Amino acid sequence: MRKVILPMMLSLDGYFEGPNHDLSWHNVDKEFHKFTIKQMKEVDLIIFGRRTYQTMESFWPQAQDDPKMSKENLIVARLMNRMNKIVVSGTLNKIREHKNWKNVKIVHKFDPKEIMRIKKQSGKVIWVGGSNLALSFIKAGLIDEFRFTINPVVIGAGTRIFGGLDRQLKLELIKTRKFRSGNVMHYYRPK
Repeated sequence: MRKVILPMMLSLDGYFEGPNHDLSWHNVDKEFHKFTIKQMKEVDLIIFGRRTYQTMESFWPQAQDDPKMSKENLIVARLMNRMNKIVVSGTLNKIREHKNWKNVKIVHKFDPKEIMRIKKQSGKVIWVGGSNLALSFIKAGLIDEFRFTINPVVIGAGTRIFGGLDRQLKLELIKTRKFRSGNVMHYYRPK
C-alpha cells in the first residue's frame, strides 16, 4: 500500500503560513533544496487543496523557464510540473494545463474511500498539500507520516497547521534530521 505523507514547513510557534498567506519566513538554502529534491523523487502524486494548488500553479510552471532560478529550484520545478496532481476543491471549476504544468485532475469533494482506492494502487509516495485538506486527511485517519520542518523563527500570527482539529492527535517520533540552516525536520507517525 502506498504511504500518504504530510510535509509541512512550520514556525517555532506552530504556524505554517503568516498573515495574508506569507511564506517569506521559510528558511531554505542549498542543503534544504537538495534534500527536497531527494524527497520529491520518492513521490508520484500530490493532492492539493484549492488555495495551495493555486499558489503552486502560480509559481512553479514559470520557475522552470526562469534563468534566474537556482539549479536546485529548476530541478524542483521540473519535478513539480511533471508530477501527477489532484486538486480537491468545491469551488474551482477548471484546471489550466500548459506546457510546464501537466497531469492535473480536479475532484470536487474529499472522499476518504477514493483516497483509500488510490493508496491501494501501485505507485510511489503520496504527498498532501494544504491545511484544510490536511485536516480532512487527519480526521479520516489517512496520514501515514507527518514530516514537520521547524524553522528557527517565531512569526507571531498566521494560520496554525492544526487549527480546526477537534480531537487529540497522538504522534510517535520516528526520527529527526538537523540542517545547517537551523531547520529541524521531525518525522512522526500516528499512534
